[in-house]
Amino acid sequence: MKNQAVALILAVVSSSAFLQAQLKHTTNWADAPTVTQEQRQTTGFFSPLVHLPSLKEIGEYHSGGNFIPHGTSVSLGDREVESEPQGSSTATYAQFDARQASETTSYKASSYVPLDSWIYPAFDRLAAVGPLPTSTAILRPWTRLECARLLAEAHIAINYEDDDVAGPIFAALDKEFRSESTIIDGGRNASAGIESAYSRVTGIAGTPIRDGFHFASTITNDFGRPFGNGINSYDGLSGSAQFGPFAVYGRAEYQYASAMPEYSTATKQFLAANDVLPVGWNLRSGTTSRLRPIEAYVSLNLANWQLSFGQQSLWWAPDRSTSLILSNNAEALPMFRITRAKPATLPSFLSKLGPVHLDMFLARQGGVHYVGLGSTFAVHGTPDKPLKQPPYLWGFAFTVKPTEYLELGFAHTVIFAGYSRPLTFETFFHTFSVDGNGQEIEPGKRVTAFNFAYHPPFLRQSLVLYSEAMAWDNPIQGKFVGRYAFSPGIYIPQMPKLPKLDLRLEAAYTDLPKLPIQGYFYTNHHYIEGYTNYGQILGSWVGPQGIGGEASSTYWFSPRTKASISYRKMVSDVGYFQGGHRDDVSGKLIWTPNASTEISGDLQYGHWNFPAVSPTSKSDFTTTIQIRFFPQNHRDH
Repeated sequence: MKNQAVALILAVVSSSAFLQAQLKHTTNWADAPTVTQEQRQTTGFFSPLVHLPSLKEIGEYHSGGNFIPHGTSVSLGDREVESEPQGSSTATYAQFDARQASETTSYKASSYVPLDSWIYPAFDRLAAVGPLPTSTAILRPWTRLECARLLAEAHIAINYEDDDVAGPIFAALDKEFRSESTIIDGGRNASAGIESAYSRVTGIAGTPIRDGFHFASTITNDFGRPFGNGINSYDGLSGSAQFGPFAVYGRAEYQYASAMPEYSTATKQFLAANDVLPVGWNLRSGTTSRLRPIEAYVSLNLANWQLSFGQQSLWWAPDRSTSLILSNNAEALPMFRITRAKPATLPSFLSKLGPVHLDMFLARQGGVHYVGLGSTFAVHGTPDKPLKQPPYLWGFAFTVKPTEYLELGFAHTVIFAGYSRPLTFETFFHTFSVDGNGQEIEPGKRVTAFNFAYHPPFLRQSLVLYSEAMAWDNPIQGKFVGRYAFSPGIYIPQMPKLPKLDLRLEAAYTDLPKLPIQGYFYTNHHYIEGYTNYGQILGSWVGPQGIGGEASSTYWFSPRTKASISYRKMVSDVGYFQGGHRDDVSGKLIWTPNASTEISGDLQYGHWNFPAVSPTSKSDFTTTIQIRFFPQNHRDH
């Protein structure tokens, strides 16, 4: 699978120049069909889900049923919003209206914006200072065409004339998505090229730790990249191609990581006894030198349902420093995925729920060597090779937005099938069993999360509240507090008298009182390696039984040039592998001297103490320098 993914990436990148030349001379079917109002009303079962409210309807929604005429203004809460968009964009009101409705893109595919892109923090800040009625803060990634549609919506909904915060963000996003805006306006969806090329060097002095399942990790939310004590380097290339309803994306890296300090014999024996597994199942001690795909997939858009197959990384939470259910803490999963390319509106009275975002997938876990069999969960597997029939993971998530101020989300994932339980319709439908886990064959390791993001209307440009709650088993137990992990947060987009400075405070809590077993979250008796991919937790760095949080503040010189500082702390319960803690403070500077170059530097000092690893405290100091190049005009037609 890895070799095939790498081959796919190399094919995308190496053929981009040829494709670009050929696409300039092709016509006809690359121009995806436009779906008319009459066609939308006769699309059968999916017709209720294809409709997206136009800006006329959004205007009625905001102004109590009175559409905002061209050239006039109305009061939306505490703002005066003109119907004619402000700023540097030359698009007209009618063009923005057509773009946000995006009726011409029902059969046009585009690649997804990577989770580590500058685009998401920019949209977060934009949504915090003004309404984005149909956006989602919970489900990511978004397609590039969806970003362009949201940008058009923002041009109408937000008054950014003489706004030092929103104005520069609009200018940067307008430039980034000018090609996608042209496609939405009716242009041909035909482009190919290299998106980015980068080189990153990370040096770690002291004693790092990379065992988030048992203890903690020096580096988190980094696509599961390997690292060690010394010099680590990552050289990558990404490229994409779009042609009508098809899209291809690939991002690959050459990764070199120094060796990690090995655990002592006593620590290895302690872990093996408590895991009931041979030690080292989730560890890497030697040096690493490899070519690795970060993401690689092909997509097909059918009536605004985008189908993708390949390796993708998902983030299902409103928090930005962590996600309890799905994050980029581990390597991306190979999956088949179906998403709404743009939000839907439900029929009849359900339309009151507002725009609906949907995401679902079927994936395969990687690097799984062991499984617990039978009623005694006897360990089966070998340390030198992974299982030929690894476990699978399926997930489903949706969000609704009944008002521009409130978004509600639901997510569900299940580990199922694998060795001794073949992947069949029977094993899949068994995951919906309501008889619980006391059955002879359990239905799978089920995880459920509820999310919300709220912009208080009386503090519209000052505060965003959000939280994630995750149940590791049956979500309906009558013990909401006693069985749910929490991850609340607040975001202040502008500090008083310092509009370019923001503040984000987030926490994560899996150390609940009176848990039935130690390490309750992210563990399982049958799927004995737990909620991981190649040994790294798919969810939060806070671990199976811990409490932690992060405070961060960013000064925005521009949407792409900024400086930030952060402090992170996690404490593991003493009943889970003897407990311990890790604290780190970091500073990061991202400088964009021009549109095609980004240079960043990151310093982090960490201090940790886990008695099961070492009787004395340890520390590490991490220095990272990265340069990225973004070839210009590769999406121009």
